[in-house]
Amino acid sequence: MSVFLLDITIIQIMNNKKITFTTILLFLTLLPAISFAQDMAYPVEGDGIFSFLRRWNRIDKSYVDEFKQLNADRINAEGGLELGVVYLIPPLHPGDVYPPEDILYETVNSQLFGEKYSIWENRSKRLKNTCFYIISGHGGSDPGAITQVEGHELHEDEYNYDISLRVARNLMQEGATVYLIIQDETDGIRDERLLGNNNTETAMGQPIPKSQIDRLKQRVEKVNTLYNKNKKEFSYIRAVEIHIDSRRPKEQIDVFFYHANNSASRLTSYTLRDEIMAHYKKHQPNRNFIGDAKHRDLYVLNNFAPPSIMIEIGNFQNVIDRKRILDPNNRQAIANWLTRGFIKDFEYNHKKQH
Repeated sequence: MSVFLLDITIIQIMNNKKITFTTILLFLTLLPAISFAQDMAYPVEGDGIFSFLRRWNRIDKSYVDEFKQLNADRINAEGGLELGVVYLIPPLHPGDVYPPEDILYETVNSQLFGEKYSIWENRSKRLKNTCFYIISGHGGSDPGAITQVEGHELHEDEYNYDISLRVARNLMQEGATVYLIIQDETDGIRDERLLGNNNTETAMGQPIPKSQIDRLKQRVEKVNTLYNKNKKEFSYIRAVEIHIDSRRPKEQIDVFFYHANNSASRLTSYTLRDEIMAHYKKHQPNRNFIGDAKHRDLYVLNNFAPPSIMIEIGNFQNVIDRKRILDPNNRQAIANWLTRGFIKDFEYNHKKQH
C-alpha cells in the first residue's frame, strides 16, 4: 500500500466522527512500517532458493545469505522452500533492478564454470559459426540414477552437469557459441570424485518442474526458442543432451549415442561414436568398445528443432564404469574426445557446403 493511498484513508477516517483521535494516532504510528513493507512472494513448483531469488533478479550469491536470515523460520529442515509458504525477498542491492532484462538469449556466463575454470584462453577459431545447446540430464528435484559409494549417495545429475560444463568450456575455447540449458550457480566444474548433491539447478534461471513431461517440455521450449533466433546466424547448430546410463551392475559399457530421426543428427552421432571408439581402443586396446550410435524414439529427440543427439556415458551401477566416471580426469577426457568429434563433424559439414 502506498503512502498516497494511506493519506486518503486517513482523511476518510478523520471525516468519520465515530473514529477517535487515539485510533488516528495509532494509524500514523504504523505508517512507516507499512510504507516500507518487505517484498514477499510464494515459490512455484520446483523452486529452490537460487531459482526463487533469480526470478526477482537477486542473482549475486550474497542474496542467499540475506534470504536465509530473513526466512530462518520458513525454510524447511532440508534447507528448501515449501509450496504455499510466503517468503521475504531481500532488498535490491545498489545497481540491481527489477524487473530484469530478458536473459533467455545470454550465452554461458563463465562464472558458471567455477572460480578455478572461469578464465581461459581461446585455443582456436575452428568452431567459429557453430552453436551448441548443451543440456545436462535430469536436475532440480530429479536426481536421475542413484548409486552408493563409500557410504555416500551419488546422484547422476551432478556428474551429468560436471561433464556438460567441461564440454561447454571446451567448445567455447574452440570458438563455438554455447548455451547451457541447465545451469547451477552453486556448482562449477568440480575436480572431486564424490560430488555433493543439491537441487539448485535451473533451466536458464527458471525452476525445473517436478513433473517429468513438464521438465522435458521446458527443455524443448528453451532449445527451440533459441534455435528460431540462431538458425540464421550459424551454419552449424546441434543440441546435445548428456546422461550417464544406469543398467544392471554386471553390465560394463562405454558410450552410446542416440540421434533424432534426420540425417544431420545421424551423421553427427556416427562421427562422435567413431572418435570416442578410436580413443577407447587406444587407451584400452585389450577389450572391445561397447557402444553404438542409433536412432531412439525419445521425447526430446523427437521435438528438438535443431539436429540433436543424446549421449549416455558408462553404467552408473557398474563398479568399473563408475570408477571411471568418478575420476575427474576421465570426465575431462570424455569432454575432450567429444569436442574433437564435434570439430571433425563441423569440418566435414563445412566441406560439403563448399
